[in-house]
Amino acid sequence: MNTNDSTQNKQEYGMATKAWAKLCHSCGICPYAAKKPGSTFDRVMRWHRTWCPGWNSHTKVYGLKPLG
Repeated sequence: MNTNDSTQNKQEYGMATKAWAKLCHSCGICPYAAKKPGSTFDRVMRWHRTWCPGWNSHTKVYGLKPLG
């Protein structure tokens, strides 16, 4: 068994990662910001995604979140 296998399914993530991912998955703020490209709110949200624990967990568990 290879313990360094980089292909993980969502059952292999911890409870906190799954909870953050679920919270982000149901949040509508990022898609709302994407509807106003170039606005200050959109720029703030794009910056926010660089460190957001919800966005990070969502991309791990579900893949990239559709923004439009």
